[in-house]
Amino acid sequence: MANIDYYGHILENVLSITRLISLFYFRSPSNFSFAGETHDFWEFIYIDKGQMLITAGGQQYQLRAGELAFHCPGEFHAVQACSREKANFIVCAFASESPCMSYFTHKILLLDAAARAGLQAALREVDGSLLPAEDEPPDFPGTAFGSGQLVRTSLEQMLIRLYRQGHAVKIQQRALNTAPPGTSRALAERIQAFLEDHVQDRLTLSEVAAAMGCSVAQVKKAFKAATGASVIDQLIELKISEARRMVAEGELNFTQIALRLGYDNPHYFSRLFRSRQEMTMTEYARSVLADAP
Repeated sequence: MANIDYYGHILENVLSITRLISLFYFRSPSNFSFAGETHDFWEFIYIDKGQMLITAGGQQYQLRAGELAFHCPGEFHAVQACSREKANFIVCAFASESPCMSYFTHKILLLDAAARAGLQAALREVDGSLLPAEDEPPDFPGTAFGSGQLVRTSLEQMLIRLYRQGHAVKIQQRALNTAPPGTSRALAERIQAFLEDHVQDRLTLSEVAAAMGCSVAQVKKAFKAATGASVIDQLIELKISEARRMVAEGELNFTQIALRLGYDNPHYFSRLFRSRQEMTMTEYARSVLADAP
């Protein structure tokens, strides 16, 4: 029988984490404030519940439940409570020399079910907390076989999935800088504030326009130009974010949450939630992150 030569496929390693500095889940008090720091490695913060006020890249912006933002090496960043609201969040700091990481600079991303699963898996492997080590070089503290490798590959998979999403919000679009009165940016900021204040109401474009003292066309044009999103789409995103918060708190059932957010048909809202989150409300309620230590 003749010998047959087989050639293996070369597997490209497009993104790799070389060192893990920290990975932890934190429940912040309503007066939480971190003055800020600068370091030579990557870091991301993921909001599991509530929202936080982030300073980075010369901008200050709100990061909401379900969203993740990156801080690139050498970038000063700080975080504090938003409107004296408690929040739960995850911080992960790591080193990577992969060129594709530049994509995440000054970006805000919404985690889908697959990306969230990767973060959950990594967090489980460190039992909810891996803090920076004082001694160098430290050994990974996990005792289970392959624990460190699972953490690394889980995080790498999450990053690759986020890269593949191909859609993100630039922090400039969330910046809280005050725009000159009368500009489209100023109008967009007023619209955003109005939507946030009335997230539990049933709003129409006509009602938003009336509150702004403008025409519907002016409202649509100004908001789209400043944020890249439509007013209604942004309102839906705010409602989904509010729903995530309510689900995590566990005080209301899904029907009550839908009604609280202005939806008479709970089944319609459930489908809307799933289309935006790529997971059902039940699946989100069972999320490991909501109950992480």
